[in-house]
Amino acid sequence: MTMPKHDISPLTSQDRRGYFRAAVVLLVSLWLLPPASAATLGGVDVPDTLRIDGQTLVLNGLGVRTLTFLKIRIYVGALYLPKKTSDARAILASPGPKVIALHHIHSGSKSQVQDRYREGEKVNCGGGGCDAALQGDFERLVASAAPVQEGDVTLYIVTANSFRVVFNGREVIAFNGNRLGNMIIEGFIGARPPSEVLRAGLLGVAAQ
Repeated sequence: MTMPKHDISPLTSQDRRGYFRAAVVLLVSLWLLPPASAATLGGVDVPDTLRIDGQTLVLNGLGVRTLTFLKIRIYVGALYLPKKTSDARAILASPGPKVIALHHIHSGSKSQVQDRYREGEKVNCGGGGCDAALQGDFERLVASAAPVQEGDVTLYIVTANSFRVVFNGREVIAFNGNRLGNMIIEGFIGARPPSEVLRAGLLGVAAQ
């Protein structure tokens, strides 16, 4: 049986130019595609932006918090600001909004979460470095702590006039004024952070 012949004509120079232009357009369009809308660290996808009270904050930096010599990873922390900066003093002096987000990657009981608060208080306030007038609000914050599971997210949201904690999208406690909130954020990026690696990551700089 004779197979029918297909009409295959050689490409003309004009055809080649057309295909070349199409290939270039495709490559350029792929190159110009926006990057993925999340940063990834420790297997956790962290959004590049966060919408707080009608304002979009950008991811300033992120880092992993570990415990004990075994380097057990307990959360990925992320800092969101209106504009990126590595100046911790400027961040703490700014009215906000500013947010620390904790993406939990290890489970913890209520008492274990409360212990983290207590340890931070001891390190940062043990020498009288914190405002004693905030002690009552701090105790309320500690009492509001909930047990965490892998995948849970805690937000510490500081604005010009308030501080609130949101857990898995639900507000669990709020305070008038931002002094306690700034104290909490200082615990992450100030002179006595949980770790220098985490502090450096949140500020978007290399660890010393």
